[in-house]
Amino acid sequence: MRRVSLRWNISSLKGSRDVSRILEIVDSVEVLGHLAVREDGVVQLAEIRLREGKELEEISSIEWLDVMEKHEEDDGVIVVSLLCTHPFAISAIELSNIHVQAPYGIDSERGMEMRMSGLSGSIRRFVSLLRMVMPPDKISVHSIRENETNGWTSDLTERQREVISLAIKMGYYDPNANVKLKDIADELDMARSTLGEHIKRAEYEIMKKVREDL
Repeated sequence: MRRVSLRWNISSLKGSRDVSRILEIVDSVEVLGHLAVREDGVVQLAEIRLREGKELEEISSIEWLDVMEKHEEDDGVIVVSLLCTHPFAISAIELSNIHVQAPYGIDSERGMEMRMSGLSGSIRRFVSLLRMVMPPDKISVHSIRENETNGWTSDLTERQREVISLAIKMGYYDPNANVKLKDIADELDMARSTLGEHIKRAEYEIMKKVREDL
């Protein structure tokens, strides 16, 4: 078994016609989960931050993206269901013996990060395909069985590690402190609902590691 982390810098992403088109409309789009895999594409739950002056409906002008339903909006963050018909997304979800780990997405400043795990041969084939169509700037691959100095954070995204680290630093997990999610969100200039989702998913990944150790 292998775990792989893929990272694209924003300068590299702008060389992709598909990604450049998205970034003309949004500041960021983050896939929180996969709701369904259909014959025509993947239904994704996503958080979107639109660029100034842009409308949500403009996303559907991209030939392989369609906004199916708007669920909620909070402080500029819009939660929607998207139908993604891009061959890359479909192959990443449907490839046997590979698990793509949400959340992942594109940010106009940070670029894109994606994590997946699966059988070694399947991971190698998928990474080889990526090198041809959209070469990552950084690829980290390691065995799931290898000893890690800090295994509890290995499955966290860069953003999740950032919010958990700040939450600990600010005393959020100190039972004697009075730190609220809004305090951390304000520090990161992030919507409270978005921060809450990052922390919830990070805590879930960490607790899975705790369960394995127990």
